[in-house]
Amino acid sequence: MSVSPVSTHVAVEDVEKGGNDVEDVKGDGEAGVPEVAKVDEEKPLAPPSFPDGGRRAYMTTLGGVLVLFCTFGTSNTYASFQDEWQRNQLKDYTPSSIAWIGSAHLFILFIMGLPSGRLFDAGYFRYQLPIGSLLWCFGIFMLSLSTEYYQLFLSFSVCLGMALGLVFSPTLSCVASYFSPKKRTAFMGSVAAGAALGAVVFPIITNHVFPRRGFPFGIRILAYIHVALLLLANILMRPRNDIPPRKPPPALPLISSFLKQPATWCACLGCAFVMLGMFIPIFYVQVFVQDHGASPTVVTYALPILNASACLSRISIGFAADKFGNLTVAVPVTTLIGGMIFAMLGATSTGGAVAFCVVFGAASGAWVTIMAPSLISLSASVREFGVRAGLGFQFVALASLIGSPVAGAILGATPRTASGEANYLGVCVFGGCATLVGAGLLAVARGCQVRSKGTQWV
Repeated sequence: MSVSPVSTHVAVEDVEKGGNDVEDVKGDGEAGVPEVAKVDEEKPLAPPSFPDGGRRAYMTTLGGVLVLFCTFGTSNTYASFQDEWQRNQLKDYTPSSIAWIGSAHLFILFIMGLPSGRLFDAGYFRYQLPIGSLLWCFGIFMLSLSTEYYQLFLSFSVCLGMALGLVFSPTLSCVASYFSPKKRTAFMGSVAAGAALGAVVFPIITNHVFPRRGFPFGIRILAYIHVALLLLANILMRPRNDIPPRKPPPALPLISSFLKQPATWCACLGCAFVMLGMFIPIFYVQVFVQDHGASPTVVTYALPILNASACLSRISIGFAADKFGNLTVAVPVTTLIGGMIFAMLGATSTGGAVAFCVVFGAASGAWVTIMAPSLISLSASVREFGVRAGLGFQFVALASLIGSPVAGAILGATPRTASGEANYLGVCVFGGCATLVGAGLLAVARGCQVRSKGTQWV
């Protein structure tokens, strides 16, 4: 999840009208404009220049795909880890306690988005990527040695969470800086799809290796893959050398003004409520289908199917968002997510489980792609992009921290069914209602923007 305004499909018209130079759209943080470079809004500059291709741009894009494939692809494999820990290493712990490991990982990722973006704008990407890669490889090897709860928490939640937070958003921003808004959609969709592709490959590996060779051996296989691919990514990725670094301006004055706007509160809280419920199926889908007697094949491939569907939707949803507006697309997408969380209760057969994974995967993948642009679409100027997204992701961080553990506590407190199966009714009601509340808040934010801009496509 990135706070990068250019990591997805955002306010293209603002850039094309020339509200800023190339520095305003190059990256992740709330870069702002130095005093000497500020532009009179009534006298726009010519549109900024982008390479829009070339060897360095394509190599950097491939490097970005590899970074997300290894890092966020592993994060999206968490359901496989939760299943393994729940049945073996942490079998004496409640599902709620185990879920804190994954939710803390997401919390650290989101909370680091704003500072890592500011480092990118200050010109430190050449240090962020290698340091983050080393920290990631160290964490994944330590994960293979972990057997106790605190060890798993330190390696997965803290070490891997910090590493991902350090590189994720700047990686997207680095790639985005090479492409103009008209071409950025396809390339950023491809980079974002790298994360979903990793979440297809890695669960297949872990679900086959964990039962046969054990958790440590399976994690070491992932670790060696990560070392090789992240080394290649560090060789391929290069920030643009024609964009000078600069010190980002203070964010607090902008944040203070944003919080006086009802649309800001509705959008930030809407995103938070959606994330409060959306990660519940992602964390529990593998345990759910296994608890309901699905075939071993479905159990093994449930998470890869979900993420394969997400991979396709991440690429395609950007074109719809560019045409109809981010908030306009976000409302039906999040409503579908909420409905599918309720539908999870009926996904107890093989066909039902596969159908759920396909539809929910497509909807959740689409939302991950357009969440940051939905926040950024409230901006009056390109200079606000980073701060807008960074503010929203602080709300999202808190929701990601508590959502899955609360669901685990509900699951543990709900009596089993008459047939002895775990009862997911309370979990699905909690997740579905939270997501639908978020969809409603996003609809209110969209209404505010429609009135403000005088167009339905916001």
